[in-house]
Amino acid sequence: MTFWAYIADRLIPLAVGATALAFAALVMSVYGLDPAAVAFVCAVLVLAAAVALLLDWLHRRAFYQRLADMLDSLDEEYLSTELTERPGFLEGELFYDALDRESKAMRDRIAAARRRQREYREYVETWVHEIKTPIAAAHLVARNNPSPEMEAIDAEVDAIEGYVEQALYYSRGTSLDRDFQIREVVLGDVVRDALRRKARTLIGARVTPELGNLDLTVRADPKWLSFVIGQVLVNAAKYRSEKDGHGSLRIFAERRETGLDAWETLLVISDDGVGIPASDVGRVFDKGFTGENGRRFARSTGMGLYLVRQLCEKMGVAVWLESEEGVGTTVFLAFPDMVERA
Repeated sequence: MTFWAYIADRLIPLAVGATALAFAALVMSVYGLDPAAVAFVCAVLVLAAAVALLLDWLHRRAFYQRLADMLDSLDEEYLSTELTERPGFLEGELFYDALDRESKAMRDRIAAARRRQREYREYVETWVHEIKTPIAAAHLVARNNPSPEMEAIDAEVDAIEGYVEQALYYSRGTSLDRDFQIREVVLGDVVRDALRRKARTLIGARVTPELGNLDLTVRADPKWLSFVIGQVLVNAAKYRSEKDGHGSLRIFAERRETGLDAWETLLVISDDGVGIPASDVGRVFDKGFTGENGRRFARSTGMGLYLVRQLCEKMGVAVWLESEEGVGTTVFLAFPDMVERA
């Protein structure tokens, strides 16, 4: 609150005071008081009023400035009254009490929403774990009764399992305190785990992976990273080139310098599929975005790459892609060094 804003808010009482002072000066003059004495009295009254206004403004300004600074520094602004002292003037007390009531109501609503979210997440995770049993049983039945029909059913069950896995990681991605452990992992181990999980999908799409150097260590959650890589592999299978009926997938890692004594490990997953139209490249990580390829080549929920970005952000891993329609798509995962290199 600036001083001039404070004065503007008090124009009416100031105008009334000025009128009263002028009337008092007129009365003193009518009664024959010396003009110098009248001027002196008026000057003293004006000075006293100015000092009073200044002190009152400083007192109020301190509270409002603290409150504004607190609101600017807090991510959760409804907690401002918890960290701000109650002011010592009536208007501020009324304002503080009203704000505190609203803050308490907001805290109660947020607590209730978080409780509902937690209960829903726990239900989803429980459901996912329960559904794994019939999925595993369906896989077992299909593989114990080999036939073209059972092979087709088994492939569909694989697809169901993939969507269930997406639901699980979407649920887990809303909370960092559950099933999230950042530690050192060898990229080759995680990549091979993802390839093993998505082997049927890649084989069915006739996509052959070619592994380059992956003997590099990064810091990440191995299960989350395996899921992220798996989603990229599934996309490579979905959007393979239709020219010759099969495709290749090159996966390798390299170190690169990003600044003065700063390095990162780059995992590169490159396919020779149909590529992504230039108009869609900037939106592929958006939630629910399917794009032209999602409508033309495969059923798509638009959740795969969205989850990839969300989980990567939580692990502190940068992710982006480059693509050229008709040539292929390359996905990059950049793992920053957590310690300085000697």
